[in-house]
Amino acid sequence: SSGINAEYGGAESKEEIEKNKKQSRLPLGQINEKLLETSIEDFSVESTELGMPKRGKWDYKMTKHKLELAEQQEFRAWTAKLDEYYQTRGKASYYERNLETWRQLWRTLEMSDIVLFVCDIRYPTLHFSYPVYKYITEELDKQVILVLNKIDIVHPSVSVSWKLYFEQKFPELRVVLFSAFPEQQKLVENSARGLLKRQNIKKPGWAYGADKLIQLAKCHYEDRKSKELDTPMTSGGKDEDDERMGEEEEDEEYVTIGLIGQPNAGKSSLVNGILQDKKVSVSRTPGHTKHFQTIFYSSKIRLCDCPGLVFPTTAPKQLQVLSGMYPVAQVKEPYSIVGYIAERIDLISLLRISHPNMEDMPDEPWSAWYICFAWAEKNGYMTARTARADVYRGANSILRLVVTGRICVRFTPQNYQPDDLCGSYRDLLTELLSFAKEEEKGDEEEEEEFSESSEENEKEGSSSAKGNMFSVLGDQDEM
Repeated sequence: SSGINAEYGGAESKEEIEKNKKQSRLPLGQINEKLLETSIEDFSVESTELGMPKRGKWDYKMTKHKLELAEQQEFRAWTAKLDEYYQTRGKASYYERNLETWRQLWRTLEMSDIVLFVCDIRYPTLHFSYPVYKYITEELDKQVILVLNKIDIVHPSVSVSWKLYFEQKFPELRVVLFSAFPEQQKLVENSARGLLKRQNIKKPGWAYGADKLIQLAKCHYEDRKSKELDTPMTSGGKDEDDERMGEEEEDEEYVTIGLIGQPNAGKSSLVNGILQDKKVSVSRTPGHTKHFQTIFYSSKIRLCDCPGLVFPTTAPKQLQVLSGMYPVAQVKEPYSIVGYIAERIDLISLLRISHPNMEDMPDEPWSAWYICFAWAEKNGYMTARTARADVYRGANSILRLVVTGRICVRFTPQNYQPDDLCGSYRDLLTELLSFAKEEEKGDEEEEEEFSESSEENEKEGSSSAKGNMFSVLGDQDEM
């Protein structure tokens, strides 16, 4: 029903928003970094059937109208089952409800020889979808390479530990660490000295991990060619489907590398990093890429960049916002999300804020709301009418700092022990440390620069809200 779709597909009720606002004024709990230790099972839906909608059986004799009607019916049945699952759990989790976006994923997977599953190194267990991985490897019988992107944001030991985790859990999965900005590698993730410097996403150059990805693609191309030479030609007449798609014959002349993943995982930046040129538009706003696009790396290798989409998970809303799966500009109640951050890292020290000097409550303990208030006052965020601190804007500013990586909130594997790394993983850690450098203390100029750019991002987010693919969450009118 439409009620279930609205509640479990995206929109929050007014009662829930008010409840979260009240909770954001309660004193914060003690910081517990153990809450950042995760595994894939923490966010997986119960069954692989709920993990992604599969394209139904079809053939080239079907008309376009009949095919689209069949896809719509199956997609509606899938969303109904998923909504029922969320309703049974009593907790909603956002996921992509636009059939057209899923169609682009299907098309990307069909035309790809190798699939790069791009995940943000900060949240790999959330961004990696096991049902999608299983569908590609078992039903489509294609190779998947997990790309742990943005490794320059976290400490090298975190990156290597996640590579070890995935290779142990999925022995057949190839894992490649990647960074489009290796010269900006941080040795310190968070520091009381202030915020990390901002990345320049407009200047692609040499990318760490690009050579490894291209080498894997070339090996796949050579393997396929050798298999074709070893395969005897069958005799007899043409099959009735031999002439179904002339363009597919051309695909055999090169390897197509498909890039899939969640919004804000950095797929477009990865393409630019591989090409060492800005060929694909990038933005800090999740959902910037709207349609899949193909770009030739060489005459033998083609890249296919698929729009990011939110795979079904059991992750809480706070985490989906921080990981870039849901746009900050569309968050109605950001204070509880700030509280979520403050109970996992020392946010107060990072922002270098002092408790608001409230005359009526001078000894009031820190709460999520007070953090937003103090940050708004520090940056001069004031409401237009009453000239009071704009707490809502302060909260959104903090969330953008996390999404862009200037405040590093990242997961670690369970029982994370970087000192236990040995062998090739220890060698890889040493290699990554050679790129690392400590961030210098951010000055007031940088904070002012962020404030201005944050305001621009807020305008960009609000203006694109109607056209953003997330605006269709809970809306199936197009189907």
